[in-house]
Amino acid sequence: MKHRIKPISAKTLNKKSIGNAEFTVEYITSLGYSDESTITFYKGEDLEVISGISAGILIVKESLQEKIVNFMATTILFTVDPMLFFAELLTDNFENSFTDKNTSSFDNCYISENAYIEDQVRIDAGSKVYPNATILNSTSIGKNCVIQSGAVLGGIGMSYVKDEFEIFQKIIQLGLLEIANNVDIGCNTTLLRGIFEKTSIGEGTKIGNNVNIGHNVIVGKNCYISSGVVIGGACIIGDNCWISPGVSIVDHINIGSNSKIGTGAVVLKDVLSNSFYLGNPARKIKDI
Repeated sequence: MKHRIKPISAKTLNKKSIGNAEFTVEYITSLGYSDESTITFYKGEDLEVISGISAGILIVKESLQEKIVNFMATTILFTVDPMLFFAELLTDNFENSFTDKNTSSFDNCYISENAYIEDQVRIDAGSKVYPNATILNSTSIGKNCVIQSGAVLGGIGMSYVKDEFEIFQKIIQLGLLEIANNVDIGCNTTLLRGIFEKTSIGEGTKIGNNVNIGHNVIVGKNCYISSGVVIGGACIIGDNCWISPGVSIVDHINIGSNSKIGTGAVVLKDVLSNSFYLGNPARKIKDI
């Protein structure tokens, strides 16, 4: 997803650059959505990757300044910490806040008057929202879903980058949370919105109490996620998966479809489809 910002160029940002320093962009985004109208960043050092990134302004490490010869971006901008500089740009242009007053109304839904729902939320017919649930902006909920008490949907993730003084700087979250039809969400469960992309919960999936699902996580159809599960950011969970109580999954993990993860497992590597995993660290026990 691209988000409009005040027009900027490498020249106005007062950083060393190569390419066209006066080229102006009006959108900010992540690498996956970058094009010549956007500013984005790459925190790695792979010159081949850099050469293939299309962007109006691409922010990279200044240690690469003498090494980059070939590049597709209109402008390459150099800074000590690309991710920190990108986070500062987000803060200059956006904020994560909340709506003070609930002005929303929904047809054919059963919603407690004690639920807090912001005004940029969609809830489709047949869904139920229990008392003291919180649904924040940029969240959409499909038909016949159940959101139990204490659930927080569309929460702002704890995404930070350290500056030169080792102080945490917040990364603004601009993504979405999309919940498909027939999804049940238990008490005191948190689903975070994406940073730029979306967090997505597939049709028919059931999520237990006290679960935390991080930003940009994709959960497939008809999954069962038991109580106390923690899923790190940017994980992909296939269809028909069963995740038992107390499982922890670190970020950027792929869980194959039709797999099962046993109670208390700590998942540090990708999980194969049609397999049962258990242990700390989790390992494959058998095929299913």
